[in-house]
Amino acid sequence: MPFLLLALLLVGCQAAPRGNYKITLKDGRQFQCKGAPRFISKTGYYRYHTYQNREAMLRADEVLMIEDIGS
Repeated sequence: MPFLLLALLLVGCQAAPRGNYKITLKDGRQFQCKGAPRFISKTGYYRYHTYQNREAMLRADEVLMIEDIGS
């Protein structure tokens, strides 16, 4: 479990490269986004951009994994 949290933290701190990402929540829901999601430590949320060029947020404690699915 600590490894997963560290991996999520590192993914959240990376610069946002172009590409597509899939965010999987603990309840099984999945979201796709453009560019890497950013973790905002002050709020405890991941911020990402949808394919409709809207900004969205997800609570970090609900996120199971973030995967790079290419372009």
